[in-house]
Amino acid sequence: MRACVQAAIFLASADGKVEEAEVEALIDALRAILSTSVKGERIEKFSSVAWLIDEARLARRLLATNGEAAYLKALAGSVDDTGAQQVLQVAVQVADGQVKDIEHLALGRLAAALKLPPPTPRPA
Repeated sequence: MRACVQAAIFLASADGKVEEAEVEALIDALRAILSTSVKGERIEKFSSVAWLIDEARLARRLLATNGEAAYLKALAGSVDDTGAQQVLQVAVQVADGQVKDIEHLALGRLAAALKLPPPTPRPA
């Protein structure tokens, strides 16, 4: 789930700095997505606002400190093939069809790092 939070932060950073208000909006979106996709006992941890905020803030610092290439390499290295597909799917869901051109490019770079085809843009 950490990789899903990192992917969401990466997508949010596509248009520049990730502001605290964006982190809070991402947390709301991620809670909704993760509550339907995480099964079992760990749902409370992964949908916990405190855990998600901590993970989002850490991801934001890692991206700023390490740069995009290293950040994406680490993110991709933290998941297997199934996890990679889930991470990209969550990133697309977080965007919720409201993908700006710059965010679509970021989704393409995320997909490339995960060794997946880029998502097809939805018609406006």
